[in-house]
Amino acid sequence: MNTESSTDCTSDGTSSTSRRTFLRTSTGAAAGIGAAGFVPALAAKKKEAKGTPETLVKTFYDTLNEEQHKMICFPFDHKLRLKVDNNWQITKAKVESFTKDQQAMIKDIFMGIHSEEYAEKVFDQVEWDSGIDGFEGGSSVAVFGKPGTGKFEFVLTGRHCTRRCDGDSVEGAAF
Repeated sequence: MNTESSTDCTSDGTSSTSRRTFLRTSTGAAAGIGAAGFVPALAAKKKEAKGTPETLVKTFYDTLNEEQHKMICFPFDHKLRLKVDNNWQITKAKVESFTKDQQAMIKDIFMGIHSEEYAEKVFDQVEWDSGIDGFEGGSSVAVFGKPGTGKFEFVLTGRHCTRRCDGDSVEGAAF
């Protein structure tokens, strides 16, 4: 006798599903519902482990030596922070002049301020515009303010590129 038969209704309208079949089905459904909540949590953990662009700016800032600090760090209200141009370097310190770890942080900051869907495409466009792989085509960076202690802004510039990561320091700014 098969106790795992399909659900049939008896003459009085009640279900004849076996308890074993019911438990197996409901356990599977509960696991599926639980997994649905778990997958987005995993994605959030992955992003959290890598760090947000704002926390990476602080990490980058903390790795700067005295000479680098003098070249790229300015008070938050410095007039250079508001400048925009289509082909410019915000400082004389080119990205390739930084250590490999610092260069990786700069790229992670850049990638992090774009949606995952478009980050690679945007980076490819920066490379194409500069004519050289990575940010070595003349991109430069500056940090305004002191990350982690109030208002700050990280700016990356280059050919057809100005990107800002401000940690919500600029009220009313969309990005």
